[in-house]
Amino acid sequence: MNSTLLPEFLNDLPACAAQCFETAMNASSCATTDRWCICTGHSILETALGCYSLSCTPKQNLFSTNYTRAACGIHEESKASLTPALAGSLGMLALIMTCLRMAQRTMMKRSFGWDDGLILMAMACAAILNIMAFPSKCISLLEQAITNKPVQKHGLGTNIWTIPFEDITTQLKLLLIAEIFYMPAEALTQLSFLAFYLRIFPPGNFRYIVYTLAGISICFGISNTLIMIFQCLPVSYFWNSWSGEATGHCIDINTYSWYRAAMQIAMDLSIIALPIYPLSKLALSRRKKTLVLLMFCTGFLITVVSCLRLQSLIRFSKSANISMDNNPAIYWSMVECDVAIVCACMPCLPALLKPLLPACFGSRYYASSDNERTPPVKLERIRRKDEFSVLSTAVSEDALMASRG
Repeated sequence: MNSTLLPEFLNDLPACAAQCFETAMNASSCATTDRWCICTGHSILETALGCYSLSCTPKQNLFSTNYTRAACGIHEESKASLTPALAGSLGMLALIMTCLRMAQRTMMKRSFGWDDGLILMAMACAAILNIMAFPSKCISLLEQAITNKPVQKHGLGTNIWTIPFEDITTQLKLLLIAEIFYMPAEALTQLSFLAFYLRIFPPGNFRYIVYTLAGISICFGISNTLIMIFQCLPVSYFWNSWSGEATGHCIDINTYSWYRAAMQIAMDLSIIALPIYPLSKLALSRRKKTLVLLMFCTGFLITVVSCLRLQSLIRFSKSANISMDNNPAIYWSMVECDVAIVCACMPCLPALLKPLLPACFGSRYYASSDNERTPPVKLERIRRKDEFSVLSTAVSEDALMASRG
């Protein structure tokens, strides 16, 4: 951008943007031939770009912003590779853990339960959520392979003014799909935890609490899914509203995010903390009891991720650069679902690791005192009918009944 190119530059801008840039130039002390002053003396660019957003339509604003920044040679930040990397790594870990859980059931000839079916459904929803990170990335790589041109910026995590208009719409569609499948994935994982509790803990008041939480989780999951689908009316307004050319309205997503996050964190903490007291009463050695409690407490990671996801959603709801700021909303949703599935599948690991680490995952059953040791006949029955071992020790349905002594 120099004295000969400046008129051409202004002619290429929409009239609203050209007027904004000329006004910013007139208010500055930079010469029209001083490219360095114009582009690095932030007052001109900040004034012009701010004026674009106020004086131009959304599409004119994006075009003018991209054209101005490109003329100044400003490097554009990109985090397009972060979401696919997280989706690939954590998504694969969740899938491996789910497969190990199913393998443990099959190899050890243990019956499948509701908790297994629910975690499979949660994994299916999470898989769709993870796949949302890849379509635009794959398109870019395919274009590069065919045309031998630089990869086009189709992916999430790039500044909104650098991508084609149609890709903005596509990204918002992907975001909506991801959020819709996030809701049932989350609820199904919670229900899998609760069904697992019903499997391993004996009847009593504890079960009534589990059933109550399950009912709340079902209602919460269904209502959240419906709210996500119909947060804008018409539904298409969610992905068309950015252009300013569509008509419709949306709920206050900021307020809803706070409400949903508060309920979600309360549910997560309730479900994770629920088994701590009965587990502390198990007739296990102190070392094994500590390991069991630590394994269940890893579920608190889910709550931490939920808080991080809330922060990203609030930032996205206030953002004008939605292509960049919806990236954290996508990847924290994926991370939360994947981490929850991994935590739900952790109890299968000790049974599979027992042959490799017999010292850590031995098969002795402990009683709460020397006078209350489980009879050998009952030990044998427990060993044969061990429904679902947490540490391949005493945490099966029959073993828990025996350990209550």
